[in-house]
Amino acid sequence: MNYTTSSISSDLPVAQISHSVIHPDFIAQEVAARYPVSGKVEAWLLYRGMNDVYLVQDAKTKYALRVWRKTYRDVDDVAYELDFLAFLKDREFPASVAVPQHDGALYFKASSPEGDRALALYDWAPGKKFGEMLSEDTAASIGAKFAKMHLLGIEHAGADHKFTTDTACDYNICLPALLDFVYDRPDDLRDYPIIASALDKRLQELADAGVPMGICHRDFHPSNVHVDDQGIITFLDFDAAGEDFLMQDVKNYVWGNLFYDFSPAYGEAFEAGYQSVRPFTPLEIENGELFMMAKAFRLVAGMAHSSVSVGRGTLRFRNLDWLGDYIKTRARDAGLL
Repeated sequence: MNYTTSSISSDLPVAQISHSVIHPDFIAQEVAARYPVSGKVEAWLLYRGMNDVYLVQDAKTKYALRVWRKTYRDVDDVAYELDFLAFLKDREFPASVAVPQHDGALYFKASSPEGDRALALYDWAPGKKFGEMLSEDTAASIGAKFAKMHLLGIEHAGADHKFTTDTACDYNICLPALLDFVYDRPDDLRDYPIIASALDKRLQELADAGVPMGICHRDFHPSNVHVDDQGIITFLDFDAAGEDFLMQDVKNYVWGNLFYDFSPAYGEAFEAGYQSVRPFTPLEIENGELFMMAKAFRLVAGMAHSSVSVGRGTLRFRNLDWLGDYIKTRARDAGLL
């Protein structure tokens, strides 16, 4: 084979990197050095996307390892999620949690071309995605456990903690990217800033009115919960965890059920199971469609912001007319547009 190599000191420009991929051999080497594993450690890249996920296997056990993508968030923000998961584990809540390293740390960092990135090893979630194990009874059980998670989140925050809408409104961080994303859609360019501004105000009004808030998953949908053949449920992928409206978290799941084109019966069963533990307040029920709209708006804004790393083509997976119509119809009904 004929080829030539070039030195980094050549006249070639140094590329700016938005999302590099860490070699599985590096992952295996770091896990073997940092964690209480048994025997030979191997690693394989499973998914490259919003974050990168690796399958890690030692002589006895299978794990999942996440490498967080470099974003606007501080690299150490991952501690929020991992501390909450450790609390859930202490309360025997069924979630895939981080495995402590030899020194007890729940994550470590590695330098990459785009900046420092966080890595954490997780328990492997048994079973399959709920979408492959569809059952109304299981959906109800998932809903009940989800409500329990919300109550534990309030306990974890502490009785004196005052929740804010800062995280609930973080679609504003992604708004410039969203407007660039829909550059060829003049109605979207006009309407989305109006919706964002009006939604900011409405969410603050709801918080001031006492609509329940807490520590939320913030990206819960039928692919982020596993069910095994014995019906054991495991929650996973808390990457977006933060303060939000509890009803927003519920409607995120219901919207995901709609997005996957599953029967509405599963979303209804999920909500019924949830209410068996924590009944909805009248204001939560009244604003259900608002939270459904907010989920769709957050999704399209987040997709746009992520497109620099995972590409625009893959993120226009659902017709933007469908998303725009869904968002705007409900925004008008809610008086936001």
